Amino acid sequence: MADSLKAHEQVQPDQWEIIEGHYFKCHILISPYNRRITVYNFSLALDEGASAMVQTLSEKAAAQGFDKVWLKTGLKWAHSFLGAGVKLEAAIPGYFAGEKPALLFSGFLSEQRKIPSNSKNLDQIKKLVLARKDGGGQRPLPAGITLRWGQTGHCGALANLYSRVFATYPFPIFDSGYLKRTMRHNVCYITAWHGRELVAAAAAEMNPAEKNAEVTDFATAPGWRGHGLAGCLLNQLESRLLSDGIRCLYTIARSSSTGMNRVFANTGYEYCGVLIKNCNISGSFEDMNVWAKIIDG
Repeated sequence: MADSLKAHEQVQPDQWEIIEGHYFKCHILISPYNRRITVYNFSLALDEGASAMVQTLSEKAAAQGFDKVWLKTGLKWAHSFLGAGVKLEAAIPGYFAGEKPALLFSGFLSEQRKIPSNSKNLDQIKKLVLARKDGGGQRPLPAGITLRWGQTGHCGALANLYSRVFATYPFPIFDSGYLKRTMRHNVCYITAWHGRELVAAAAAEMNPAEKNAEVTDFATAPGWRGHGLAGCLLNQLESRLLSDGIRCLYTIARSSSTGMNRVFANTGYEYCGVLIKNCNISGSFEDMNVWAKIIDG
């Protein structure tokens, strides 16, 4: 498969599957677009189940030409997965109900997938953290801009904005039907408008049971970059998520986007690690930085 896929190029859709084996059961997302398998939920009967699960999923991934398998887990199974040969790439504090961390493990099936796409990432992160300013990501809303919570009637404009901003994306956000479906499943969108033109957007995928949310899908139209819209959208999302009882916020941001990483650094998020070549975004497989923040009233 080519290393990049264009916004409107046809590709086999993602598929959900349940896999069972010796001492394990897992719910996975198979993604040809990202050449990876993501484990969303799993259960292990014994420590040995971790190795069996990793081996089974690695074989399944390799058979389809994929080269990454990744998952989140709590501390309980940390040593089991380390023993299974996967790499700890990041940790999200407070992921479980604002109290216990989630550990992000990845298994790589090719040498190329292990090589970072951004060799200067850690130096850039250090500079951002050292230069961070409290509240620096929350500039005033530009004149003439109106913020609105996303509605199904906005999905066509959202899909158009995303297709203008990203050459490729890990999920089918160029499809208005997909966006409508996400709105029915714990995803809220915040949008910025200049008159009738949608100029920026962001989303939050909520996990009410564990009181966490991923803030994601930030996009700003080319002519509106540099006006602080991402920080304004993030501020609105945080206020809503806090009122909805969410405790842990996290994001997986492109390491190549200095602007977005700066927004999270300046709004109190802590750097938690980097996922090497985690997804197909903006035309290639990119490293993704993990940032997280605990919020309370």
